[in-house]
Amino acid sequence: MQRNFKKDEYVFYESGGICKILDVQFAPLEGMPADREYYIMRSIHDKSGLIYVPKDNQNIYMRPLLNASGAEELLSRLSQILPIIEANGKLLRAKYLEAMQKHEPGEWVRIIKTAYNRKNEFPDRIQRLSEGERDLVARAKCFLYTELSLALDIPEKEMAERMEQALLASF
Repeated sequence: MQRNFKKDEYVFYESGGICKILDVQFAPLEGMPADREYYIMRSIHDKSGLIYVPKDNQNIYMRPLLNASGAEELLSRLSQILPIIEANGKLLRAKYLEAMQKHEPGEWVRIIKTAYNRKNEFPDRIQRLSEGERDLVARAKCFLYTELSLALDIPEKEMAERMEQALLASF
């Protein structure tokens, strides 16, 4: 199945996170096959360079972002999305990684809710979450809040504040 994303569209790309498609061109750089079309993208959160993805490469994961109705639907079911339950730290990390590899907003919600549960479970612990867990939660929040912000046309900072409140209320 060939992808048909358009210029100026936002997508989730497995290696770049949320990206904006700047252009779609045949052989944008010297040495690339002249008959192969590429998406030229830039990551929203890492603007250090361009990303060139062959349009016909089926071995990479790219998806369109949620639209407004998809974002509203996700928000309406926050309380139904359950956190990950795992007492073993190594197994929990594996489940976090598995959830992140699905590249889906509902999975990011699960990770964030899991972290909130763990923080609240042991309020007296000095360090409640491992550094690795904090990094994964930060990535999940970044992806989720950016995607919802774009879908609902709400500034990202405002979306983050709204989501923090909505997630805490969803327990």
